[in-house]
Amino acid sequence: IHGFLTAPGEMRPLGEHLAAAGMTVSGIRLRGHGTRPEDLAQASWQDWLADVETGLAELRQFCTQVCVAGLSLGGALALHTAAHNPVERIVTFSAPDSALARHPLLKFAKAGTGIVRYIPKIGSDVREPEARRAHFTYTRVPLHGVLQIIALMKTIDAQLPHITAPTLLVQARHDLVVSPKTPQRIAAKLGGPSRIFWVERGGHTVVMDYDREAVFAQTQAWLAHRV
Repeated sequence: IHGFLTAPGEMRPLGEHLAAAGMTVSGIRLRGHGTRPEDLAQASWQDWLADVETGLAELRQFCTQVCVAGLSLGGALALHTAAHNPVERIVTFSAPDSALARHPLLKFAKAGTGIVRYIPKIGSDVREPEARRAHFTYTRVPLHGVLQIIALMKTIDAQLPHITAPTLLVQARHDLVVSPKTPQRIAAKLGGPSRIFWVERGGHTVVMDYDREAVFAQTQAWLAHRV
């Protein structure tokens, strides 16, 4: 599951790696993403959850064991979905918790919703130059979408104790979006076993940035029950 303002393409290299290892992979598109910001201004966080559950249902037609993985917003949606659906294993990349709803930038955006509908986004946060050029992201942020993020984050902590599937939490030490303290907080609330994998280089979009090959290898090993 891809992140906020982006598209499934940011997850495709990971998906191709897992598919080459013999896994069946589905990279869904969350409503309002991968098209234009005006479409995102019409989507709700409940729409995104419904998109994930539709993806799970499609995979169950072909697979007896289904896992879920997501980046950032996609990670939060993966956790929320796993709290209400049986899954074999979970992987989150740079997943936020409820603390993100108190982030100064999100609070600023919330305050501005009565004045403007969109604010500019300054490019991609990917540090590796070639991957940065390839990273699709909207250049305008609909504040409606920001409000949906806040609403989703306010629900996430209550979901964590209901998650019993083994969970791998991948986090970059130099993430400027999600605090490095977040995976410990999530792990402490999960109802099942978990492990944190630290990424030493790169930023928030760990599946595209420096050290992505290490992220791919850890994800594959986790889903294959080897770690």
